Amino acid sequence: MKKLCCLIACFFAIAVEAQDKLIVMGTLSDRYILYSADARESLQTISYAFGISVAKLSAYNSLNASVSLSKGTAIKIPISLDNLVRQKSDHYATVYHQVQKGDNLYRLSKEYHLPLSLLREWNELSSDVLKNGQLVKVGFMVNMPAKPNPASSSNSGVKKSPEIFPSMRVPAPVMIAEKPKVAKTSNTPVNTDINEVEKARKQKEEVKEQPSVIMPVPDFKVVTEPKKIVKPVIKKQDELTGYLPREGDEGYFAEAYAEHSKEQSQQFRSGDAATFKTISGWTDRKFYILIDDVAPKTIVRITGSDNKSICAMVLGPLQETRGGAGLLLRMSSAAASALGFTEAKFTVTLNFFE
Repeated sequence: MKKLCCLIACFFAIAVEAQDKLIVMGTLSDRYILYSADARESLQTISYAFGISVAKLSAYNSLNASVSLSKGTAIKIPISLDNLVRQKSDHYATVYHQVQKGDNLYRLSKEYHLPLSLLREWNELSSDVLKNGQLVKVGFMVNMPAKPNPASSSNSGVKKSPEIFPSMRVPAPVMIAEKPKVAKTSNTPVNTDINEVEKARKQKEEVKEQPSVIMPVPDFKVVTEPKKIVKPVIKKQDELTGYLPREGDEGYFAEAYAEHSKEQSQQFRSGDAATFKTISGWTDRKFYILIDDVAPKTIVRITGSDNKSICAMVLGPLQETRGGAGLLLRMSSAAASALGFTEAKFTVTLNFFE
């Protein structure tokens, strides 16, 4: 019973922590996060917290701006490039994307307009493979109020004015002790060192009149050993696209897949796949497939069972071979290796635009 109670307590603790996180919801064209309102909170206070106008929040949630909200009311906060930023701050809240089937790091970088390197850094990823249900940091919400710091609660009664431009502080004046003044008496002689001052002045004039002596500089040559030039090993970069092959990415055709026309509609297919032998793709990561009913030179995305994906170009239709009945497609051996397939037949999901 004790173990069961501990498991239930852990479950509720995890559930409460998940509710506190801002998770992206909605479709690609209408992204938003849900904010749970506190008691006596209004759209005005929420507007101030997230930097969104009351009119926009009212229209987006179909609510009257003047009505006070009850505790737990779910308010949709729309997400755009204006209120989702890249800078970390104590006054910003982290926004997460929950990984679903077909998601990968390259797709998230395009959807949220973020470089892959930044997504890897934020989420401490060693590879681009994501798991279903995984929470991935995709940005920070503007003007989200910071949580109170418990360490400063003891000093809450003392108000401190913010320090502006600390580098322009004026240093405290340095106190210099004055020499004690000696009171003059009638017995103190006056101008007793006139002769010594005159001697010092004459010595300075004699030094100025002496000609300066220029020491000859010996003629010598500095012999240095020639430095050894070490040429760095640079991977071959494609001259036309600027693509640099990188282990774990979606390959040479990934950028072309992302740049499809808006008039095209996305198509989905799923089925069994096999391989055909080719020498292409092992170093330049140019992957190819054979498939029926898809136009040649179409760029497709192939996703495996572990959500790892690559992009490939269609060479042409399937050819009739022994053991090829019922296949959706055949991919190059380099493409199968990039997806981690070692079996003769495996199941894949296919996405493309036409």
